[in-house]
Amino acid sequence: MSPLLWGALGALLIAAELVLPGIFLIWFGGAALLTGLVTALWHDWGLINEAGFFTIAAGTAVGIAIAHARRRNASAEVDASRINDRAGQLVGRAVMLTEPIANGHGRVFVGDTLWAVEGPDRPAGTAMVVAGHRGMILLLQDATEPPRQSTYHGAAE
Repeated sequence: MSPLLWGALGALLIAAELVLPGIFLIWFGGAALLTGLVTALWHDWGLINEAGFFTIAAGTAVGIAIAHARRRNASAEVDASRINDRAGQLVGRAVMLTEPIANGHGRVFVGDTLWAVEGPDRPAGTAMVVAGHRGMILLLQDATEPPRQSTYHGAAE
């Protein structure tokens, strides 16, 4: 088959992707364009070899596209799982105590929200870090302490 025919087939498939979006036609079009380029370099390649090359190129392109989409969706799922976890989003954030922590309990403003907190007894105005949460109660530690390894980040038990 002529390199021009492969190029026309590739352009047609890419144009069809614009009309019928489905993310796969563009990869077949790219494989057809690549096949046309290889056919232009090796003139007496034969239709069987061209079709085989096109099949391999299209399969590889679609496989890469699927792997990329899965990787992108996996990271989006992680972000989506935290979208309604307001307390979890605050883990690692530095805060200033609004009220003192007495007997392990206190409160702190984060943005415009007043949160119940637990942590070591400290006076108001002390810099703390959100180390985790238990339900909607933030677990605080001193800003100078290393992060705790066993802090619970899930919902209330």
